[in-house]
Amino acid sequence: MEVTRTRIVEDPYQRVLRLQEEAHGFEVKAHRAILEARKFEAKAARLALKEKRLRAKASAHVARSTSLGDRAYAMLHEEQAVYKELKLEKSHQLTFEAEALRQRAKAVDSQAEQLRIAARGKMRESSELLVEAKRLFLEAEAAKASL
Repeated sequence: MEVTRTRIVEDPYQRVLRLQEEAHGFEVKAHRAILEARKFEAKAARLALKEKRLRAKASAHVARSTSLGDRAYAMLHEEQAVYKELKLEKSHQLTFEAEALRQRAKAVDSQAEQLRIAARGKMRESSELLVEAKRLFLEAEAAKASL
């Protein structure tokens, strides 16, 4: 004694409308993913520019540090030993600051690369969503044609 199931058959016109609605939904998701990917790319570009500025600043600190160090060593034989110590200390401080700036530049560069990777992922996701939307549109058109 088997119980026969009643099968609910969707109206073909309703099916076309549902498929079109799903396709539009996927298109919206795809466009949102593209927008988000573009935002990530813009942020990555800003971070890359910031990283370049930090590297330039670090290089300037290194040059200044070297210059101060050279001047401090030249003062070794002069009477101004106190100034020499201050200059040496300043030289060391600038060297440490330059290294800190280099490390910050590396961190910003790494973050920019992570954002580029995320943007690529979003672009891939958006293209997949667009393909799915196109497939649903074609399916809706086929269903509409079969009416």
